Amino acid sequence: MKPFLTLLLALLCLVASASTHQYPRTRHRVAMPHKTEIVVPWKTVAAGGAAAGTVIAAYKVSDGVEEGIKTVAKEKPEVFADTLSVLTWPIRWGALILFILVYCEVLRRFICKITTSTTKGSKKWKSH
Repeated sequence: MKPFLTLLLALLCLVASASTHQYPRTRHRVAMPHKTEIVVPWKTVAAGGAAAGTVIAAYKVSDGVEEGIKTVAKEKPEVFADTLSVLTWPIRWGALILFILVYCEVLRRFICKITTSTTKGSKKWKSH
């Protein structure tokens, strides 16, 4: 988990890096005044800071959780099994919900295929 968070932080630093404004070119080349400042919207800086803060906080929390789980596993194995069960239930429920959604989608497509399988030129029985 830590290498993933470190990689994510590095990518966010690249994305949120400051760059110069791109001015649209006119037909006639006019000498643009040289600016020594880099114009960066405040929203870009705020978003980069918030993203970096989130990743750093997740890194610190994951470090604390890792140390806590190691301590519990060494001292009380039966409590560790219960803790592991509680930590994994969102993943189990998420997998179950994903399975149900995929199953319903496959079933829906199968039913739609069966109901629309008659061709346009086929004759249907009519009751008089």
